[in-house]
Amino acid sequence: MKRLNLVLHVAFAVIVVIQLFGSWVSSRSIEYAVKPLILLWIATFFLLNSRPARYRWLVLLAFFFSWLGDLVLMFAWKSELLFFAGVGGFLCSQITYILAFLTYRIDSGKGLIRRKPVWLLAFGLYFAVLFLILLPGLDGIMIPVVVVYALSLTGMSIAAANRHGLVSPRDFALVFSGSVLFLISDSLLAINKFITDLPREGFLVMLTYIAAQYLIMRGMAGTGIPKT
Repeated sequence: MKRLNLVLHVAFAVIVVIQLFGSWVSSRSIEYAVKPLILLWIATFFLLNSRPARYRWLVLLAFFFSWLGDLVLMFAWKSELLFFAGVGGFLCSQITYILAFLTYRIDSGKGLIRRKPVWLLAFGLYFAVLFLILLPGLDGIMIPVVVVYALSLTGMSIAAANRHGLVSPRDFALVFSGSVLFLISDSLLAINKFITDLPREGFLVMLTYIAAQYLIMRGMAGTGIPKT
């Protein structure tokens, strides 16, 4: 298995380098060819390196919704409806991640947020600041769409933070780091779309997004015992 994982990581490195190069030069043809492979690789690696459990299928479902979101958003420049559909895919992904994070644990105690709810203030501050930054560029249906998605994204990171003390330190660190990178990636994407053009936005969004999905996958491919 170690040799297979090494070969898989070499293949993943090639996919990531090509994708990031395509993002750097803003090549849609490269994106169309390579971007769909990212979540397919992550899901495959997860299947090979995790054991059967209820949370496992939730994680795979989250990967599937993210993959759909990736596919649709590649063509969002053609239609606003495709943008909404892509956001919907990632909304489903965030909700499924929340369920997976709440399910996967090795301890029956209380998580970080339940022990110290004051940490919710930090996430609430992120949500408020991001919304205030985006608000000038929002109107009509986009306001509730952004609010709902930002709440789901923040909720995903809260659920990841709550795993502190319920899973191994390694698994917690990987998943929580991934959730924070997800926040950064989607925040950059939203600021670029609604407020101002960011330099190398596509490259930065994909760099943080790929790292986020990879870290979450590695953290969820541990030895957790599903909550009963």
